[in-house]
Amino acid sequence: MYTPNYYYNPYGYSYRGASVFYPFPSPFCTRQMFPTISTKQFIQSTEKYRILVNEANKLINKISTSPKLAQDIMEAAQKSNQQKVNQLIQSTGITVKTKTHFNPDGIVVELSNAKDPSDCCTLKLALRW
Repeated sequence: MYTPNYYYNPYGYSYRGASVFYPFPSPFCTRQMFPTISTKQFIQSTEKYRILVNEANKLINKISTSPKLAQDIMEAAQKSNQQKVNQLIQSTGITVKTKTHFNPDGIVVELSNAKDPSDCCTLKLALRW
């Protein structure tokens, strides 16, 4: 059995008979300090989003209760008439900015009440044909 000429040191290693110790961690760890919480912007975002949800509800109700409107939107999209699709979407009575994308599978309507690109909020509706 091999017996080393030094004892086991759980906190470091032995180098030529002298123990080399690693410094102990401080018993008081500093925690990351966070700024105080302000819910003002969060609440403003939810209020803006509530407007978008109401506008989306208006759009969905109008399309679901008017088969003629649904058919017109689909026909305009099939003909790749972006301007007509946008006009039909706006004719539902929504008041916020819209952006539409469509393909053979469906349509995506983005509702936005943001004043600039970094502002809140955008709601995307993805509807299948």
